[in-house]
Amino acid sequence: MVLKPIPMARIAVLGLRKDRQTVVSILHDLNAVQLEPLSKDVGALLRYERDDDTYRQVSDQLLRMKALKALLPPMSATQCQRFGSIGQLLEETKSIDIDDKVASLEREKETLLTQLKENENNIKLVEEFSFFPEDFNVLQLSSAHSYFGRVDQKNTAGFKQALQIHGQDVFLYSKEEKDTTRIILVTFPNFPAHALATVVQGYNVKLEAVPKLKGKTAELNQSLKNKQNEITQKINEIDKQLAEISKGHYVNITCLEEQLEIENKKLEVVDNLGVTSDSFALEGWIPKSKVNQLKNSFDQHSKGTLLFELETDENPPTLFDNPKRFKLFEAFIRFYSLPSGKEFDPTLIFGTLFPIFYGLMIGDFGYGLVILLVCRWVIRRVEGGKRNFNIMPTPLRKFALTILKPRQMVKLAKAMTPGAIIAMGLGFVFDLYFGFHPNVYLFSYLNTALGMHLPASGAFFDPITGLRKLLLIAGYIGLGMVTFGLILGILNTLREGEKKHAIGKVGWLLFGWGVVLTGLALLHHQHVNPIHHIEGVGYVGLMLAGIGLMFYGEGVRAIMELPSIVSHILSYTRLVGILLASVILADVIDFIFIKTLHHSIPFIILGVIIIFIGHIFNIIIGVFEPGIQGARLVYVEFFSKFYHGNGRPFRPFGTTRKYTYNQYELKSKG
Repeated sequence: MVLKPIPMARIAVLGLRKDRQTVVSILHDLNAVQLEPLSKDVGALLRYERDDDTYRQVSDQLLRMKALKALLPPMSATQCQRFGSIGQLLEETKSIDIDDKVASLEREKETLLTQLKENENNIKLVEEFSFFPEDFNVLQLSSAHSYFGRVDQKNTAGFKQALQIHGQDVFLYSKEEKDTTRIILVTFPNFPAHALATVVQGYNVKLEAVPKLKGKTAELNQSLKNKQNEITQKINEIDKQLAEISKGHYVNITCLEEQLEIENKKLEVVDNLGVTSDSFALEGWIPKSKVNQLKNSFDQHSKGTLLFELETDENPPTLFDNPKRFKLFEAFIRFYSLPSGKEFDPTLIFGTLFPIFYGLMIGDFGYGLVILLVCRWVIRRVEGGKRNFNIMPTPLRKFALTILKPRQMVKLAKAMTPGAIIAMGLGFVFDLYFGFHPNVYLFSYLNTALGMHLPASGAFFDPITGLRKLLLIAGYIGLGMVTFGLILGILNTLREGEKKHAIGKVGWLLFGWGVVLTGLALLHHQHVNPIHHIEGVGYVGLMLAGIGLMFYGEGVRAIMELPSIVSHILSYTRLVGILLASVILADVIDFIFIKTLHHSIPFIILGVIIIFIGHIFNIIIGVFEPGIQGARLVYVEFFSKFYHGNGRPFRPFGTTRKYTYNQYELKSKG
């Protein structure tokens, strides 16, 4: 159940300086080497040299391809090209000579779009102020200012009165509507500008200058619509030209952009390699299983390049190696802390225990079924490309999207799915279906009709009447988990050469078993007095031996933490506590509902509302509480016995290609 991360090797690569671009390309295409800074002793003997001209050319062409791609209509592209060298790549990019044509069309389109926007605004204004009976051209006066305006109905009278003070220096034409008065205002030279500003501000009037328009409303409206059609046709024509250009070049530009990004990344590595006049060196981490493949690739494409495996005490980066079905649980381990490269990887343990704990704490067939269906719905919505969750209540949807991204929702749903199935199985065993007990009727029929001997109560095990047994089972689970964790901790410390810490953990193990055996003896009314009974001597001896070993291995601090071993074992009884809370709440909800059925229709309706809202509430609690507590039991009570974490992720040098092929065909076997 416990695996280590993929074993890593620290490597050094030495080669001829002329081959460094080839070597970096091989490393990139293999996508299995995490590059590291050179060791201090080696770095002191080498220098760094940057090929600024090539780097500049690649960067410039990359920006150029990105700009062209952004301007052209997108076309579907598939994996299509392989580029043998940077020289070939740059020649391909320079052969695309469409920059001026595309830029010219884009400028023309931007101008037309501006005109279209202005024309659309003019159409709205003409329709809005169509009550003006004259030619709009009369508002274009060289010695006066004309405005379209809007004022609240309640301010109209005051606004007009404020303007009348200036008599002939202002012209106002208006039309009153339900809530707003629309005005056409002309101010002549003698009208003080500051007076207009004061009046407009005082009565909250919204003004805008009258655009240059000619004609009466009907003919002007038609003229503007004709102009709009003309502009739209020109824009469509430009779009057709851009589409034709895109057909000929978009796919190629997409491939070139991806390869230029890759070459840009590779040049950054090349420029940071340590070099001498004739050679170069680099260091990094690689999975041990990939070492021979890398050596074979060097032999094939860059003869003379040497690869050495280095001896080091440094912790390697971590790369998980778990079965496919357990990979989704790696996210939960990362959330807690990534294991170091030499440490046990507890993903399989978490992926096995978490669903069991989760399902046990729910323990109801109906609740498990609802959670399962919701999980499958979330997975289908997100992985099917439909990322809206409008079927959910708005507050719940906003809350979910605040704390989790859609991809994280999928991982959580997949992790909860096996737990929901286990909950359904236990619900059948406990005879709990939203708190109801239908197995009684089913088993009665099967016993009568088929002569079976199923429990008449409908439950193979009743969590209420069997509470004592459940608590004992939870205690045994806790003892097993703590024991397993301490054994792993002993193995870890021995591997790390810390024998005293290993002895301390043996002490924890002995003390924990001594306390548990004493407690079980008391529960069974056995004698534990060490003076009169040999069993008591054994129990006390285990505890004293454990305390002595703890003191030797970890000092006084361990003695002060003696109660923690007992509390960690007893913490697993929360599995039963949360189950019982859910069972009792469901039973109360069902009891209230059944009682309302014996009253009038309003009470029945109230009962239906109570049973619906009550079970929804219990399901929501069942989603969060078992999930949080199940993870906590693994994180705190189990991981704390052996797990250090603080690992660093393995980040290989490479790129996931979509539109280009690897530069080299790399051999996988020698």
